[in-house]
Amino acid sequence: MADQYDSQYALASSSPSVGPPRIKSIFLHPVKSCGPVEVDRARVTKIGLLYDRCMAIATRTVGSKDPAAAQWRFISQRTKPCMSQIRTELWLPHRSSDPSDPLVQSGGCLVLSFENPDRASWTDQLETVIYARDLAARPRISFIVPLNVPNGELTAFGIHSRQAKGVDLGQIPSIAAALPSLKKFLGLSANQSLTIFKCTPESLTRTEKNLAPLEHIGSPAVHGYTDQQPININSLSSVHEVSSHLPKENQPLDALRFRANIWITKSIAYEEETWKRVRVKPRVATKTRPSDATLVLSIVCRTSRCTMPNVNLSTGAFDADLPAEGKKKGKPQPSTTLLQHRTVETGNPSALGYLGMHCVPEDKSLNAAEESDWGPYIEVGDELEVLETGEHLYGFTGMDY
Repeated sequence: MADQYDSQYALASSSPSVGPPRIKSIFLHPVKSCGPVEVDRARVTKIGLLYDRCMAIATRTVGSKDPAAAQWRFISQRTKPCMSQIRTELWLPHRSSDPSDPLVQSGGCLVLSFENPDRASWTDQLETVIYARDLAARPRISFIVPLNVPNGELTAFGIHSRQAKGVDLGQIPSIAAALPSLKKFLGLSANQSLTIFKCTPESLTRTEKNLAPLEHIGSPAVHGYTDQQPININSLSSVHEVSSHLPKENQPLDALRFRANIWITKSIAYEEETWKRVRVKPRVATKTRPSDATLVLSIVCRTSRCTMPNVNLSTGAFDADLPAEGKKKGKPQPSTTLLQHRTVETGNPSALGYLGMHCVPEDKSLNAAEESDWGPYIEVGDELEVLETGEHLYGFTGMDY
């Protein structure tokens, strides 16, 4: 996505189609609201892309004087925009990996890092500058999070208005050692509880709104720690068009603020909002991925936006436009512009505009791919064949299949 601002991707909604649409980039967000991992290839599962939103950071809050009333709740960039500065690396075992290595046995690990909130010694600062080759670089704290742990007791915690569950990883030594510094980085008090939860097959949530037709997806959609649906798809052309409406001081708009899994090009702005079903297929057939190595996605609704796209990923702070005369603060961006130009439906009264589409993998194609030699994978460069088009309205399918 390094060239995301290139004008070649700015296909206005009034432009002729130049398709077929193509996958430009694939992103995983292993820890909810932390930095993403860009990959060339991803495995598609019933609950989304493998390793996407499989963990969440949570704090324990006490709503009364009774300690027993304490509740775990996830935290996000909505209230802690600095979480965007927590970098994520994904390490997976390879053929030459030592099978006796605990991290190999756990299926790999995440490496999370954040800027050291304590004042660094001059030797640490010098070492960081030399290593990063950047005079502005600051020492960082890194810690390892194993991808798979023995199934333990599930702990309940809140994600927005729903109750989620997960395995508490806070007692793992590498994580426990980093939590005090992570609290300080996040601006939390030293005595406030903080942990990381891991999603398990037993803690999945059944989707109850914006339901894809069972005649297509086969079985009800489920998800882990995503807000709604398993997969999110977005278009660079759409982001370019939104960016064109922003005040000059807020341009260009970084597409990564919208945290999509699949970024597409070669489609005009907002064209994705007309799709109901798409087939993802190799652009060029090979021995390892023949022409029938395809996966079908049901596209179920637009993505209603919240305040998170206002977080500047370079600074870890909320963005706003220049204050009007006589005002101390500017209006939040891009939310103000999204409200003005992208309130294209009334399905979600709380939406700060709409951008991007929620998707669900269809069982038939997913099962066929899992039984094949090539597996249920999508890759950068794959093409999207639009199978069905129609209208979308957030929440129109009700609460039951």
